[in-house]
Amino acid sequence: MLWLFVLLLTAAMTLLLSFNLVAPTNLSLSAGEYAASDIISPISLTYTSQILTEQARQLEKDNVQQLYTALDLNIGRAQKSRARATFAFIEVVRADTQATKEKKLSYLQAIDDLVIQDQVGVGLLDLSQADYEEAKANVLSIIEVLMRQEIREEQLREFQISARREASLELTPTQENVVISLAPQFIKPTVFVDEAATAQRREEAVAAINPVARSVVKDQRIIRTGEKITEVDIELLQELGMLRQEPDLRDFSSVFLVSLASAVLVALYLRQFHADMREGARYLIALSVVILLYTMIARLMISGQGDLAFWYPIASMSMLLAVMFDVRLSMLVTVVMAGLVGYISGSSLELATYAAAGGLLPLLTLQNARARRINAFFRAGLVAALGYTIVVLIFQLPSGGEVVDSLQLILYGLANGVLSSALTLVGFFLMGSLFGITTTLQLQELSRLDHPLLQELLRRAPGTYHHSIMVANLAEQAAERVQANGTLVRVGAFYHDIGKMNRPPFFTENQEGFNPHDTLDPYSSTRIIISHVTDGMELAKRYRLPDRIRDFITEHHGDKVAKAFYMKARELAGDAANEVDVNQFRHKGPRPRSRESGIVLLADTIDAASSAIRPNSEKQIERLVNSIIDEDMTDGQLDNSGLTLGDIKLIRASFIETLKGRFHVRVKYPGNEAMMEGSGAETTGSAPVVSAPVINQKIETPVSEPQPAETMS
Repeated sequence: MLWLFVLLLTAAMTLLLSFNLVAPTNLSLSAGEYAASDIISPISLTYTSQILTEQARQLEKDNVQQLYTALDLNIGRAQKSRARATFAFIEVVRADTQATKEKKLSYLQAIDDLVIQDQVGVGLLDLSQADYEEAKANVLSIIEVLMRQEIREEQLREFQISARREASLELTPTQENVVISLAPQFIKPTVFVDEAATAQRREEAVAAINPVARSVVKDQRIIRTGEKITEVDIELLQELGMLRQEPDLRDFSSVFLVSLASAVLVALYLRQFHADMREGARYLIALSVVILLYTMIARLMISGQGDLAFWYPIASMSMLLAVMFDVRLSMLVTVVMAGLVGYISGSSLELATYAAAGGLLPLLTLQNARARRINAFFRAGLVAALGYTIVVLIFQLPSGGEVVDSLQLILYGLANGVLSSALTLVGFFLMGSLFGITTTLQLQELSRLDHPLLQELLRRAPGTYHHSIMVANLAEQAAERVQANGTLVRVGAFYHDIGKMNRPPFFTENQEGFNPHDTLDPYSSTRIIISHVTDGMELAKRYRLPDRIRDFITEHHGDKVAKAFYMKARELAGDAANEVDVNQFRHKGPRPRSRESGIVLLADTIDAASSAIRPNSEKQIERLVNSIIDEDMTDGQLDNSGLTLGDIKLIRASFIETLKGRFHVRVKYPGNEAMMEGSGAETTGSAPVVSAPVINQKIETPVSEPQPAETMS
C-alpha cells in the first residue's frame, strides 16, 4: 500500500510541478548567445523595462559622490594631547637612572599604538636634553599643522608621507630620524564618510529616475543576425511572448527527484510511526489530497517574484493535518512543503523560511489545545502571522528595503494568518464530509449532551448514560496528563456503550433489583453482553458516527474474557470444567489501537469496578486502580495502543486522583486515626478489597445477589 502511495503521489506531484515545462516554445535563446537570424517583432508594444530602469538607477546612484562629516578639530587636539603624554612618558624613561639602556628601550617599545624601532629608541635615549626638546617641538608642530586639515581615510597615507616631509631642515640626522618616525603615527583622519547623508542623497537621485519605457512596433527588427543576445533582449522577447521555456529533460528530472524524495520521506515516516494508517486507504488518500492540493496552490501562487507568494496559506495545511492525523506528521509534511516552496521559487531561502515558520509555529501552539476549541485555530493563525512577520523582518532589515515595502509584506503575513485559520475550518468540513475523517467540528457537535443519540441513551438506559459520563470525565483527565486528544477521548467515552440501550436490563447499572442473568445459562448471558458492541456499531452507522468514534465502541473491551460467566460455566460443568472453551466467553475485539481508546478501556473498567465497590480509603483506590491496570497490561490488552510505561504511570496517578475526589477520600489528620480505623475502610467495611482477577470481571455477573467485586460495564 505504501509503495503504491509513493508512486501515485510522485507522479501527481511531478505533473503539478512541471506542467509549465510542456508549454509551446517559439524561440530558444539565452543571454550571451548570438542570433542565428533576424528577429522581427510580431506586434507593437510599449512596456516598462525593469532591466533598463534598474541600470539607469544604478548609474545615477554610482554618480553620487560620497558626503563627509565636517572637520573635527577635537580629533587633532586629542592626537596632540596623546603626543604630549607619550613624550612625558619618554622623559620619565630618559630620567630613570636605575634602568639599563636595554630596559629603557623595552619601556619605550611597550607604548600602546606606537611603533618605536631600535634605532629611533636609542636616538630618543641618547639625545641631549636640548636636542630632545627641539625634536619634540618639531613633532608637535607637525601634528598641529596637519591635523587642522580635512583628512579622509583614503588620504591618510598621503598625509603621513607629508608629515615626514615637514621635518625641519635644521635637525640633526638623529633628530630627523625621531621626527619622521614618530610624527606620522599621530596623524589620523579628521573627516569621515557620512553614510546616512550619502544614502539619502543616493535615494533621492534614484527616486528622481522615472521608469524607463521601451517601445517596438510591429514588424520591427529587434535583433540582427549575429548580434549578441543581452538581458534586455531576453526581457523584450518575454514581453512579446516569443520566449518560453522549452521542455528540458534535466528540469523534468529535477522535478521528478524532488517529488520522489518528498513522497518517500512521508512514506518512511508513516511506516515507522503510523503502522495503523499505512494500510488504511482512506487516510492515505486524504493525506495525498491535502499534499497535492497545497502543492498545486504553491505552484500557482509562487513564481519566485511578486508578493503573491506571501499569501501562500501553509499554516492551514499544517493545522488541518495536525487534527486529521497528528502533530508530528504535520510537522514533517510542513517541512517538506516549505522545501518545495523554496524549490518552486527558485531556491529562495526567504520564502522557504517564511513557509516553515508560518507552518510550524501554529503547530507548537496547537499541540496542547488541538481539537478542543474552534478559537484555538484562530489563535494559532495569529501565531503564524507572527512567524511570517519575524521572517519578513529578518530578511528585509539587512537588505535595506523600502519601509513601505516591508510594511506591505508584514500586512500580507498578518492577513495570511487569518486566512489560514478560516481555510482550516473549511478544510475540516470538506475532509470530514468527503473522507469520513473525524474533525474538530464533528467532535464539538458530538460532545453536545443534547445529541439525539445521547438523548436516546438517556431515555432507554439512564444508568449506562450516567456510567458513560463518568467514564468520559475519568478518561479525559488521564488523556490530558499524557497529552493525548482529550476531546476525542471524552466524545468516544460518551458513545462507547450505546449498544446497551437495546437490552438495558441485562446490564447492572440499569437494573432495579432483578438480574435477568439468573434465569439464563452463562453462554446466553455472554452472547447478550458481548452483543452490545455489535449493537453499538449498528447504531453508530445509523447515526453516521465518525470512524474514530466507532473505534471506541469496538475496542473498549478489547478481546478480554467475560470471567464471571466463564467461571459460572466451569462451575456448572463440574468435573468437565477444563473442557469449557474460554474463547466462547471472549469479546471479539480488536484490542485498542490508539492511545485514546486504550485510556477509555482502562477508565471503563475502573469506573464500573469503583461504582460497585465504592472504595472509601486512599489505599483501596490505589489497590483497585493498580490491580485493573496491571491485569490489562499482563493480558496484553494495551500492546497495540501506543501507550508507553511512562504514559501508564501518569494514567494511574490521574485515575487515583480523580477517584479520590469522586469518593471524597480525606487526608488522615492527627487525631482521626481511630476514626479511619473504626470505619473498616480497608478490612471489614462494606467495600471489601478484592484481588485483581475478580475486580476486572466488570459488570458481567450472573448471580442474583449484589457482588461489589463484579461489575457490568
